[in-house]
Order: sequence, then structure tokens, then C-alpha cells
Amino acid sequence: MTIGKYVVEALDPKELGRLSKTAANGCRVIPIDATWYMPNVGLNGKDKYLNEERIKHSAFFDLDSICLPKSKYPHMLPTYDIFHQAIKELGIRDSDKLVVYDKSGIFSSPRVAWTLSLFGTNEVYLLNSYTKYKALGLPVETGRVETLSTDLPLSSDQEITTLGGSEVTLRLKNEVIDYEELLQMVQNGNLADEYILFDARSHDRFTGKAPEPRPGLSSGHVPSALSLPFDKLLTGEKTYKSRDEMIDLFLTEFNIDFNSTDPTKGKKIIVMCGTGVTACIIKLALESIIGTKVPVRVYDGSWTEWGQRAPSEFIVKDV
Repeated sequence: MTIGKYVVEALDPKELGRLSKTAANGCRVIPIDATWYMPNVGLNGKDKYLNEERIKHSAFFDLDSICLPKSKYPHMLPTYDIFHQAIKELGIRDSDKLVVYDKSGIFSSPRVAWTLSLFGTNEVYLLNSYTKYKALGLPVETGRVETLSTDLPLSSDQEITTLGGSEVTLRLKNEVIDYEELLQMVQNGNLADEYILFDARSHDRFTGKAPEPRPGLSSGHVPSALSLPFDKLLTGEKTYKSRDEMIDLFLTEFNIDFNSTDPTKGKKIIVMCGTGVTACIIKLALESIIGTKVPVRVYDGSWTEWGQRAPSEFIVKDV
């Protein structure tokens, strides 16, 4: 999908087999099942991975366990040590090419693909998408998986590159924004001068018309945020729309011309959603259009954190 260091590239399902065939000696192509469901859906991605169909030799990346422990907010980014240990236990090596997918098509997989690219050193691809993969009749395996690392021998520490602390810190600073920094800009009244903030939740949750799926959490939005429900970037087949279609969407709905030399007028971009998952759908879409020319930062705590912590005057309702 995009070109640039640490940026995820989208992969058409028909290219998955070709990627495996062209892999160099000692390099494996590892599918990563990133399936995750909203808490009000009543489904469990890990259960489906263990007991139902999946792409052959997939490993499972559990968003709800490879995260910051004891946080008040769901699946916040893990520390590097937690990430490193999880990757080791999954048997992933530096030389592996990772292809991330989720069974909803494009939903939770962009978040996991971004996390893998943020902390890791692997080449990371996003399958575009599992729904299309299935529609093409490409092979899956079924039956219970006894361990999460079936057919993937555990890696040794020598097979995993440990990033330096300064490099991890720099990546996080460039790609993530926290509550305190966002609140400071809102309080100072300069958020809209420095950033374009896109919210991936449904429009009704954004305006306050519809409730949040998490009980007791108010709906609404951050001051100056723009509503961009993530499904506007997807086709009916649950793949990303073409680059031209997405460029047209941003021009039509937000008057942002990504064909111009300075589409954001010097502003950077923040993306958010309910818990930082579908925000990454927007992030990867933007990076497919502009690469890394304009920084796109994820508000990791997203609305679940903002709605609980922000002063009431900074929870905007349009109804």
C-alpha cells in the first residue's frame, strides 16, 4: 500500500502465494491472524483462531493480551519488553515477512500491522483483505490449533533484533500522541492550527446521537475533530478503496487535496476512534496516499480515554 521505512504495505490476496515463492532462503512468510471484535458483539477472535478456519500456519496476535497490563483503557500499546517477549513466543524471526489479516476483512488488522511495524524490524504487509481471500477460494485450514506457535519453532534472542531505547522512543513520539499532549492543545485552543484530527467512529457516536458500546461512556467528540467513519474508506468487499477513490473522498468531504504540494497546509494529522483500533484504518489509508510526508499520529487511548478523563466542556455533542 505504501512505500517508506516502518510503513505497512497492503497485499492483494493473490500475491500472498507469490510472496512465499519469492522469499529468500531462510525467510518465511508468516500469516498473522489479528481478528478482534468489539465487546458488544459477543465473539472472540482467539477462539475463532483456535477452533475455526485460518490461513495455513497462521500465528495469532492477541490485541487484548499483547498490550499494556493493568491499564484502565483497552489494549493500549505494550512496552517494548512485552512486545519483544510476545514475538519471541510466537516464533517470529527478524527474517520473516509478516502478512496480517482479520476475519472481518479490514477492521483490527491495521492496528496489529501498525504495532508490528512500530516495534519490530520485520517487513509487514496487510492482507487486503481476508474477505477477498475467501471469495477467491484461496486455501485455509480448519480444526483446532493446540498451541499458538504450531509449526513455528520458538526464536532465540539471537534471531530477534532488539531496538535501542532511543529508537523506540523516537518512533513512539512520531507516531503516537497521548492524552496529556492532546489536552494541552485543546486547552490552549491551538489544536486546529497544528493538526487535522480524524475520528473513525460512526457519525452518530461522533455527534452524540448514538451511545458508545461501552456502558457508562458518553458519546461525542474532541473539539475541532472531523468525523471520518472508517467504513467510508472500504469497499463492499471489505478491502481498501483505490488510492484515487480515497483522494477523491478527502477532497470532496474535507477539501483536502492530496494531489497538491501542501495538502494539509503544514498541519500534521491525528487519528482516533473508540480504543485506537479502527483509527489505524485511517492511518494506513493516509500513508498509502502520502507515504510519510505528513506525520500521522495515533491517539492510543482514543475516545474511551478522552470520554472518561477530559473536562465536560471538551466533550462536544452536536445534537
